[in-house]
Order: sequence, then structure tokens, then C-alpha cells
Amino acid sequence: MNLPLAYKILGDAEADPSGGLKVRGREAAHEVYLMAEAGLVRAAEPSAPDANEAVITRITHAGHQFYRAFRNLRSFPHH
Repeated sequence: MNLPLAYKILGDAEADPSGGLKVRGREAAHEVYLMAEAGLVRAAEPSAPDANEAVITRITHAGHQFYRAFRNLRSFPHH
């Protein structure tokens, strides 16, 4: 899983008031597929590993927790 990309996609999905987020591009669509497989999001079909776009229909509770944990981790100062 590409953590920075997953974080960005989850942030975009959280900010989308419609409750659904369409991502385009093979890398982003693949990331949505992996996130759905991991239980972080629910995605509309088809959600194949080699698709060029994907639609997140909702973020799961685990997805919200993952996003908050990653956001908190990014806010720590790096030495």
C-alpha cells in the first residue's frame, strides 16, 4: 500500500460532501482496490486491480481510524 497516496485519497473522500469520490488513473484506482480489500473503504463495482478509475462509496470506521492515526503521525515533528 502506498501510504501517502492512501492518506491523500482518504482525505479527499472525507472532504467530499457527496459521500462518493471518483479517482482516476491506474495507480489511484489500484490504491482504492487495495484500500477496499483492507476494509478501509467501500468501493463501487467494478473495483479490479487493473482499473483506470474507481469510486469510493464510503469510508469505513477502520478507514476513519487509519486516516486519523496517519494524520496524527504526520503532525509529529521530525528530528
